Amino acid sequence: MKTQLYFDLAGKTDHPKIHFRESKEVEEIMDDLRTENVAVFEIDGAALSSREDLFKAFAMVLRKPKGWYGEEEYPSNVNAFLEYLDDVLDWVPAKGHVVLVRGSEQLWRAQARLAGDLTEWWQFATVTNQATVHLVFVW
Repeated sequence: MKTQLYFDLAGKTDHPKIHFRESKEVEEIMDDLRTENVAVFEIDGAALSSREDLFKAFAMVLRKPKGWYGEEEYPSNVNAFLEYLDDVLDWVPAKGHVVLVRGSEQLWRAQARLAGDLTEWWQFATVTNQATVHLVFVW
């Protein structure tokens, strides 16, 4: 049975959401999402301990092209982070885009401010920019 999470992530939307879900629910819809040509990216939230870690993890998982941000391996500021949330649509053509943050419980316990910053930036990117990437914190 397809869940509301599946319909939120696989459907066309102008307003991507931030979701908080149990791992079991996410696992149940993974194959269906991929069948629907939804690009699913995964980050280990438990490994994030600084903004630098976060920016680097997202740059790697979202497949930021070499040279996109000059000689730097990844952008080290919020503005560039927000910009590549827009640009991933060009880098990875798909019907939809979803970032799963695994180990979210550990991230929120150990780095609550960083997790809060990520949540705020995501809201900003999806409201003021063109970003249409869903964010799912997986418990």
